[in-house]
Amino acid sequence: MIAKISVSVVFVLSALFVVNALSAFDQQLLEDVLDPVKCAEQLQTLKANPSLLFQFFDASGKIPNGISGGNLNDLGDYFQCLAINQDVGQQKIHGKYCMVGVPMGALSVLPLWPAFTGPWNVNDINFPDDVHLKSYVQQIANFTGSVGRGNNNNTLNPRFSIALCIPKVCTVNDTDDIAIPSFIDYNVNFCRLPNDKPFAAADYTAFGIFSVIGLLAVISTCYDLYQRFCIKNASNISRLYSSFSVYTNTQRFFVFKSSPDALECLDGIRTISMLWVVIHHVYILYLWGYIHNRLEAVNMIGELSYVLASAAPLAVDTFFLLSGMLVVYANLGKVTRGKFVKSIHLFYLGRLMRLFPILAAMVLLQASMFNHVSDGPYWQNMAIEVEHCRTYWWSTLLHVQNYVNPSEMCISSSWYLSVDTQLYVLSPLLLFFLFGQKRVAWAMLILFLLIALVSASVFSFLYNLPAALITLGRPLEFDDYFNYYYVNTLTRAPPFVLGMIYGYTLYLNKEKTVKIPWIIVILFWLLSLAALAFCYFIHYVVVQFDHDNTTFDNFLNAYMRSIWAIALGWVIFACVKGYGGPVNWFLSLSMWKLPSRMSYAIYLFHMPLIFAVNGSAIFPLFVSDAFAIQRFMGILLMSFLFGLILCIVIDAPIANVYSLATRGGYKKPPQTSTVAKSTEDDAIVKKS
Repeated sequence: MIAKISVSVVFVLSALFVVNALSAFDQQLLEDVLDPVKCAEQLQTLKANPSLLFQFFDASGKIPNGISGGNLNDLGDYFQCLAINQDVGQQKIHGKYCMVGVPMGALSVLPLWPAFTGPWNVNDINFPDDVHLKSYVQQIANFTGSVGRGNNNNTLNPRFSIALCIPKVCTVNDTDDIAIPSFIDYNVNFCRLPNDKPFAAADYTAFGIFSVIGLLAVISTCYDLYQRFCIKNASNISRLYSSFSVYTNTQRFFVFKSSPDALECLDGIRTISMLWVVIHHVYILYLWGYIHNRLEAVNMIGELSYVLASAAPLAVDTFFLLSGMLVVYANLGKVTRGKFVKSIHLFYLGRLMRLFPILAAMVLLQASMFNHVSDGPYWQNMAIEVEHCRTYWWSTLLHVQNYVNPSEMCISSSWYLSVDTQLYVLSPLLLFFLFGQKRVAWAMLILFLLIALVSASVFSFLYNLPAALITLGRPLEFDDYFNYYYVNTLTRAPPFVLGMIYGYTLYLNKEKTVKIPWIIVILFWLLSLAALAFCYFIHYVVVQFDHDNTTFDNFLNAYMRSIWAIALGWVIFACVKGYGGPVNWFLSLSMWKLPSRMSYAIYLFHMPLIFAVNGSAIFPLFVSDAFAIQRFMGILLMSFLFGLILCIVIDAPIANVYSLATRGGYKKPPQTSTVAKSTEDDAIVKKS
């Protein structure tokens, strides 16, 4: 039974990997080049010219190897096909790359492919008697916008994704005699032509805005360097004119100033969580690509080593915990209740300005330049991401996309920012009471926590969703889980409220020595480590093929994230108050400070980068842990470098201008140091 489900999951996932080009490609270009008369003439020319015909055949896909391992794809040679440009007499013959779905049982009759007499036949494939699975396959098999003879996909007849290289003036339907016989019921997933990614309004907007920013950076840097090194007048440099200086902003960015109230261990926690998220996305986005060993990849999800990827969403709850903690810790004690209420607009504006610059830059990059950085037979998914940003850029910047368009998010990992911002907007409802008496404050904290827990519990037990993003036993519920639970502010609120509780506890004991008996400390550490281990390793159980305990899944959805937050909150409290030992030493190492400061930029940049890298693949990927590690290191390094540019060229200048506008200008810092971000700004959590 497990083997049958494995094969079924392979084909279910395979059907997900063919997507439509949308408007990121020039669909009108595809229509304009079609010419039935020229097509007939060119096909006759190809039949009479075997060497030219062979170029089209050579660039086309054949019967895939590794079928028994789940490889249903042959991508041909994308760039070779599009490079075909031959003049034959009065005819100009150019190549067009198309991807078609072909029934497995039809391969033996395709004229240009060798006879297929292997053991794989549609009649030999057994599917589980699961009506939900069959219904899901039926839904995802009918690709929107597909064209072809009948456009009828038999869901119990799995199809190969095979590349065809044909003359650009033809449709696949026109090439029956040299490509696919007329009696085969295929479907065309997409076609591509050279230079079919037209410049859109987003491209011109991006060029204009980034050109202005670049010009300001050059002028500001030249002014700064001239004042410092030519006339040696560094003491009188205008902070406004030098706001965009790459030289000064880089100096400030690499200098860290700690305050007595700083929570040093958060740098390590934030960095490790950010790395964990990148690992998760590198692994999970394998499943959105053409994979050579898909059956092995599916089975890998159920292995113990894969828990590192499947449990990574817990890092999101870590960030919710830190965000709630810092909302309280960074505000209480600095202002009175009345002043906080009067300056509530600055509370929200400060949050907006911390998030907006890099987020807006990444949305604009995703909607424009990222569509042109590379290309390949699987660039379709990047095109989808581009179109999402061109359509829903506003919901991303307004932080409402988790409700407005959860299935079509611009920069899909930014859903966290939407949820976290919504919780941040609501946090003053509780913060207001924390400025008063402790008894009232604790009562309100407990009340809000109970409301959050009850709401998450009711939701979880009503909807009966799986407890992980990818579960082998419940593969059809991914969309429901993501849209209704994973990005739902209501279900993600408990760790944030728990963070506020820990933040209030740290505030009350900010200048106090907390004395806890060592037996209690040891007990709390053991309980916390056990809770963290439970939340981590339980993902191994819930992703298995034979896991079907809905009640247990509901329990995990309702309380697992709160358990994780409570346990991690103790780790932070123990580290801050002197009970962290080697854990505090490790998490407070200075090596974490720079990646912690860059975590927001890396978080936003890494996922579009993964789409771009995966979309550039010209052959199906062979999934392995070694390859994943290699891919992870490359993605992390590039994200780090480009994230650094975003921080210095975009984030820091706008932060400088905002500070000048709201505080009346900077004071001259001591010569022995440079201005670093405040504890609040440094500690603010921005991530997925």
